[in-house]
Parts: sequence; C-alpha cells; structure tokens
Amino acid sequence: MENKSKLVLITHDAQLTKLKIIPKCYKTKVSYKLKIYDEKRKKQVKKIFTFKKAAAIEFHMNYFDNPIGAECCGFYEIFDIEEKKAMLERNFHNRKENFLFHGDYDYDAKDEHDLLNYRKDMEEILEKLDEYHLFQQQTTGGVYSILAKDLVIEED
Repeated sequence: MENKSKLVLITHDAQLTKLKIIPKCYKTKVSYKLKIYDEKRKKQVKKIFTFKKAAAIEFHMNYFDNPIGAECCGFYEIFDIEEKKAMLERNFHNRKENFLFHGDYDYDAKDEHDLLNYRKDMEEILEKLDEYHLFQQQTTGGVYSILAKDLVIEED
C-alpha cells in the first residue's frame, strides 16, 4: 500500500504564534512561527516554517484561540496527487462561488477569459504538480494546508 502522507515533524505542544502570507503570484511566500519544545535541549525554541512558491493555501479553522489556532498537533506532508489536485480545484471553485455570492460581478460563463473561468495559471501548476509539496499543520482548532514548491524550517 502506498503512503499517502508522512509525519515530517512532531509539533505536539507547539504554539503557532505568527502567520504571514506575502502574495507575489508564482513567488508567493507563506511563513509561520512555532514555539516548540526541543526534547534534546530540554527547552522551548522558536522555529520558522517558510513555504516558498506557494500555489494554494487552505485553512479549516473551528476557532482561533490564543495563540493562533491553539495548540499544534502533527506537521505532515501529503503525497497523494489527487488531494493536491482537489485542493487546487476547491480553491478555484470557492473563489468563483464567493465572487458570485454578492451578485455584483458581471460574470460570463461562456467567456474562457473571464476572471472566474480563467484556468491557464492553474493548468500550468497542474502540469508540474509533481514539483509541489502539500504540507499540513494540524492544530486543536483546525488545519492549515499549503501547496508549495519548497519548505525551509529554521530556528528564529
């Protein structure tokens, strides 16, 4: 049986204290800080997770505690290509649904160049989906999912 995911880092008892998204089209960057207990050094350390060239971001939060999203659980990488595709499609369709919800967008369902139908950028990502990694940070309040080309974890 093929592994759909793997635990990258045990982040239990960590606190997600800061989240930053820098939108720059194909160079979008997402970073967050964790306060995490280092078993080897027997002390709490701060780590920065930086996701480079982020293609999609998804949050499923039940509540925001203090710190952001409450206590962390596991940090995973998801390998399942279908889940990566599904995430991109969900984001694409959610954007359309939310733009149309208000009723003030002059939408043309037949125009492939209409902002809400335009898929060229997403199709380019889908063609290179094997170059992207889907990461998931679980918290007691919900889940952060980030599809990005690169991840750097460093101490603050």
